[in-house]
Amino acid sequence: MIRILAFILGLVLSLALIAMPADAQGPATPQKTAPKSANATPIATTALGAIFYGAQSANPGEKLFGQKCAFCHIGPSTGKFMLARRVPKGQAELPDRRDLTADYVKAVVRNGLVNMPTFTRVELTDRELAQVADWLARKGRK
Repeated sequence: MIRILAFILGLVLSLALIAMPADAQGPATPQKTAPKSANATPIATTALGAIFYGAQSANPGEKLFGQKCAFCHIGPSTGKFMLARRVPKGQAELPDRRDLTADYVKAVVRNGLVNMPTFTRVELTDRELAQVADWLARKGRK
């Protein structure tokens, strides 16, 4: 039940971020004002991009990341938003991180961290987790 509520909350937050105008930080100045079409972000390149992340990859770790992790860690998402507050700029999406080790990824997935929930061995087997962790730690990348 908690996972369903977390999923719904993540979805609502993601949709709110998509709908938020680019100049939501404050009143627009003449320099910040742009035509509506220039500010529009197609949903296919944001939220839907996370759904299809890794689908065409030959790497099983990247495919599993797309299936199990991308919803929260790619595009306008809760995981990306929360990480952006704690990691260097440009590394909020997990594939962009350069400081991850496979052991760290495994520990966070199994034990959770801040808003990151735990994933059981039923949701993500040890073998699957190792593939994702190795891919994120660059061991599985070309």
